[in-house]
Amino acid sequence: MEPFPFVYNREAVERSYVYNYQVRKQYAHYGIFEGEEPVGCLQLKRMDEKNKSCEFGIILRDDSCKNRGIGTQAIRMGMNLARTCYGMKTILGDTASRNKRMIRVFEKLGFTLIETVPGAFRLTDGRPDDRLVYRKDLNECSGEGELVP
Repeated sequence: MEPFPFVYNREAVERSYVYNYQVRKQYAHYGIFEGEEPVGCLQLKRMDEKNKSCEFGIILRDDSCKNRGIGTQAIRMGMNLARTCYGMKTILGDTASRNKRMIRVFEKLGFTLIETVPGAFRLTDGRPDDRLVYRKDLNECSGEGELVP
């Protein structure tokens, strides 16, 4: 959702790796691949053992990876991992109200909008945008992360 293209910086990646894998124990990071090619990453974050809930974050490499189902399938797999590997019962995700692609993914996967935070984000031109928070009960998923009919 950043307006600037990603520029690889080895030192920044190494700092992020140390922070995410040594400090943030309640986070799990997964690469998203298309064949052998890395196209993004998915995080399960803020895993709460007591409440059996977590959040997810996803980022795809660039627009060439969008509108092809890659992100949707990665989220399905993330939901399955959260439930089967980490014992989570609920998963949360959020997006800006202008991110129509992500809103469609939430709806397709059966997430429910639970909160709107007005003006939580600022666009590059200074205009505010709302934060939309979605929730999904993972007991409604089958083993592949698919919704149970």
